[in-house]
Amino acid sequence: MISAMDRTLQVSEVFPSQISDPKSYYEGADQPNRIICSNVIVFERLSWKSLQQPHVGNRMHHRYVLMRVLRSAGVVSVDGQNYQLDVGDALLVTPYQFHHYIEIESDTLRWLFITFELEQGQPALADLSYRRLRPDLLTHQLWGEVAHLWSSDTAASRLELIPTLDRLLARLHATTLRLPQVETVGATTGNGWIAQVETLIIRSVREGWTFEEVAQRAGFSERHLRERFEKQMGLSLRDYRSNYQFHTAISLMRDAKCSLADVAELSGFNSQSVFTRFIRRMAGCTPRELCRQVREGRYEQSSE
Repeated sequence: MISAMDRTLQVSEVFPSQISDPKSYYEGADQPNRIICSNVIVFERLSWKSLQQPHVGNRMHHRYVLMRVLRSAGVVSVDGQNYQLDVGDALLVTPYQFHHYIEIESDTLRWLFITFELEQGQPALADLSYRRLRPDLLTHQLWGEVAHLWSSDTAASRLELIPTLDRLLARLHATTLRLPQVETVGATTGNGWIAQVETLIIRSVREGWTFEEVAQRAGFSERHLRERFEKQMGLSLRDYRSNYQFHTAISLMRDAKCSLADVAELSGFNSQSVFTRFIRRMAGCTPRELCRQVREGRYEQSSE
């Protein structure tokens, strides 16, 4: 039986000693463009093979991907920029960013992923992209809550899941922006050539270089580069560039002001007919049909 004094002590430990009157009873705390998520999925990867997802289609995604390293550090390449993630670090990948994983410390790993769609709050999440995130203790606890709520079978826990993720992202936004911009890794031990080659492939889309020219600029023969790249990355040079061009095209299609001719040119295609054949091969439909699906939010690829 809890006495009145015990109840009083419990209240005093939880609440502030005094709550002052508000300055106004009509204007309170508000955040009009606060982060609101939907359609949340949580999963983990426990081996390099499952992390890398060799099929190129799995590297495309229309959702936000928030990842965190729980065991075994590694490097995540996002659109050709490399980020070294140590244990405890996190990274947010926004829709249609091409990403993959290299230099994983050990095949015995544990990386946690939260993928979701966004109802509002894009500016806040834009601030979190292209930077390594280092969660503080409270943010770490929110990560744990999201994981536990997802793992629970109860309806009540699932109802709490999305608001908890909203809090986690808001906390990341509030705390991370106080840190200096984290550098990208230009070259890492052993596999620094990968970052160089990725940069050259992306430049080749704009410059119209052949793979032979890419190889020459990287200091390899074309044959050696093809073999070494595919062995390390799990996909060919051609697939890598095609995937980059495809995701670039989809990103551009989201802009209603961008014509299909502009999309084709900015994706590295000087011929509309070649661009049409490319989109048919990658998406199974015409550029116009794909553009309509993207702008109506109906085009989907793998979550991760």
